[in-house]
Order: sequence, then structure tokens, then C-alpha cells
Amino acid sequence: MIWFGAALAAFTASAQAQQAPTPVDLTDPAKVAKLVQELGYKAEFKTRDNGEPYINSAANGSNFSIEFYGCEKAVKCTSIQFFAWYKKEPWYNAALTDKWNAKKRFIKAAIDKDGDFSTYMDITALGGTRESFADSLDWWTVVSSDLFEFFDEEDPAKAKAAVPAK
Repeated sequence: MIWFGAALAAFTASAQAQQAPTPVDLTDPAKVAKLVQELGYKAEFKTRDNGEPYINSAANGSNFSIEFYGCEKAVKCTSIQFFAWYKKEPWYNAALTDKWNAKKRFIKAAIDKDGDFSTYMDITALGGTRESFADSLDWWTVVSSDLFEFFDEEDPAKAKAAVPAK
């Protein structure tokens, strides 16, 4: 009977260990790039002329970047932003972004000073787990795929003109 109790305890401990979240260091952009690749996405780790790190990636036929904020010497970053932009079209306007933003809670849209349409989602880099980052990346790709459907709903003729930036 004692062996049964010990076996049950070992099984329970093993099951709990398998369900425990896996901590990851999201404050290091190079480690995030590796994680993005492990999750099955393209991840090109790059650095801007000013030393700021970022990752180029893609999903659903559209490019996006993963930007890092609050960094100390390109590491120890405190937040991450998923970002995509689309070349200026005459029908991109504040009313369009307002309508998107009213429908989408986490991924927001804006029109930049050049008239380009952009979408973005911010997450913390602190206290991250593999599972929470994977969920955020999945959330980004799923909701981002709604963008062209949204454009179709707004104006099917104009939606065909939307070209993802490269």
C-alpha cells in the first residue's frame, strides 16, 4: 500500500511539473528572436543605426516587427510591441482606425504622419513565460489576419488596394 501512495505522489508531482509555465527571458531581444523561431515563425534579429534592437517576422502573408522598449544597452528591455504597417491609401482615415479600435481590444490601429495605416500590440517583457509569449504572438497573428477582412467590410473595392509594407 505504501508503494501505491508513493507512486501516486510521484505521478501527481510529474503531472504538476508538466503543467508549470516555462519561464523565459523576454528582456533579451536575441532570446526572444530564438523563441519566435522555436514557435515556428521567421525571426530576423536586427539592430537600428542607433543601436535599438528589433525582430522582423511574418504571418498570414504580412510582415510585422517586434520592437523593444525600455532597454539598457539593447538588453534588459521592459516592454515589447508587435507592429505592422501598410502603405498609405487615400481611404485610410481616422474614422477607419476609430472603427477598428472600437472592435478590437488588444490590437490597436493608427494613421501615422505619412498617412500609413499601422497596427500594434504592447506586452510586458517582465516575468514572461513561454506559454504567455506564445499566446500573445498567436493572438497577434490571429487578430492581425482580421485586418483584410475588416477592410473588405469597409469597402471591398478599396480593400484590394491594401498592400502590406515590406
